[in-house]
This record gives sequence, C-alpha cells and structure tokens, in this order.
Amino acid sequence: MVDDTCNILVIEPLSVPQDNKEAFIATLQYTLETAIQAVYKLEPDELDSERLGEGKYLLFWEASEGGAGVLSQLLQQPNAFQRIAHAALDICHFLEPKDTCVQACYECLLSYRNQFDHPLINRHLIKPLLEELQGSAVEISGVFRDEQYQKLLSQTDPNSNFERVVLQEIYQRGYKLPDAAQELIPEANCKPDFVYKEEAIALFCDGSVHDNPEQKKQDKIERDNLRYNASYQILTLRHDEDWREKLEILGSL
Repeated sequence: MVDDTCNILVIEPLSVPQDNKEAFIATLQYTLETAIQAVYKLEPDELDSERLGEGKYLLFWEASEGGAGVLSQLLQQPNAFQRIAHAALDICHFLEPKDTCVQACYECLLSYRNQFDHPLINRHLIKPLLEELQGSAVEISGVFRDEQYQKLLSQTDPNSNFERVVLQEIYQRGYKLPDAAQELIPEANCKPDFVYKEEAIALFCDGSVHDNPEQKKQDKIERDNLRYNASYQILTLRHDEDWREKLEILGSL
C-alpha cells in the first residue's frame, strides 16, 4: 500500500449556460488547467484535473510527488484568477487571433491526454467568463486565514517572541500570510523565520540575540547564500528599529 498527499482545488462554476453545458464545463476544465500551468510554469504532468458530480465540480490536483504548492497559492493571492484569466485569453487566441483555429487546436486546448473530449472543447464558449474573471478577486474566508495563522504560530521559534509579534502584525494588517515558518531552504542551508515561496522573499526577525558579533557574521553568510544561491529577496526586521514601516512592502503581495 502506497500513501501519498497532494494539494487539491475543487471549483464549482456557478454561471453555467444550460445549452452546451457539458461542452462549457469540459472547455473550462482544460482552459484553467492549461492557464495555471502557464502562469505557474508547471509541466503538463505536474497538474491534472477531472470533472466530478456530472460536471458540477472541477477537481484539480498537483500530480507530481510533493507538489509545488501552486493550488494553495491560488487561494492566497487576490489577483490569482485575474492572471489566470489573462493567460487563458492569450492561450485561446483571443488576444492575438488565429484564423485557422475554429473551436480549439493543439496550440491552445487540445492535447493527446484530452483527445476523448475533443468534440466538446470550444474556446468561444468560455470567452465571456474569462473576460469577467479578469476583474475578479480572491476572497479568503476568515476560517482559512485563521487556520494558516495558527499553523504559522506553531512553527515559530519558541525562543523568539519577536517572530510572533511580527506575525501578529502581518495578520492584523490583512497582509498575505507567509507560506511557512522556520523552513529549510536547501540551496542556502538556511532557515528564514518566514518564507513567501512564490515571491521568493525570506523574512528575518532579528531579536537582541542577533546583536552578537559572531551571530551577525553567521547571519550575513546565511543571507548571502539565500540571496545569491537561491535568488531570494531578504527582508530583515530588527527589534530596535521601526520595523513596522518595513512591513509595508508585504501589502503589495
């Protein structure tokens, strides 16, 4: 018996035209799958999907071992579906028309993997929805955000109250929460206090222990490794400075 875990996302389309319903859902499935792969630079075998409940739901899951955490990121980024919709309009030849593509082609939505659905796929059916999604925003329920906040609190260094003060400030301002706390970045052999993975931002909360000269030297080595070996942006907050002002950069995530 083999156990595996992966991120999943279930979507329930609400505005589904009753005529061509099956074709609409099938087209939406492959359009979203292809656009997510494009936006987040995933290989075709890293993301998969299927229709559930007679087409009432669309199930997406990260098929590669471990996953890239993309589907969870979709729920944490207010403009995620705006980006996906824009990519989908481009993929479906609506931004740069292709006269030889009638309903769909192998340059947009058709593939060997979805060949049994080729008769259903029609890019024109989902154009109005994609245009509407360009003005959409993801709203995260309080429960989901609270769970993430509590999870991050449990991951912080028990000896660093400053980390928890910073995390509380991020939470109370309504900023995007970090993806993880105290997680090892192998390329740099370093554990930032908090990490934003997609944005490649490492956040360090330096309490008084980091005033020690030897600790400062070690901090510089680790953070240079993060910057140059793992291409992370470093955001350092010191306990003895106006660190709250520095946090404003997170408001744009």
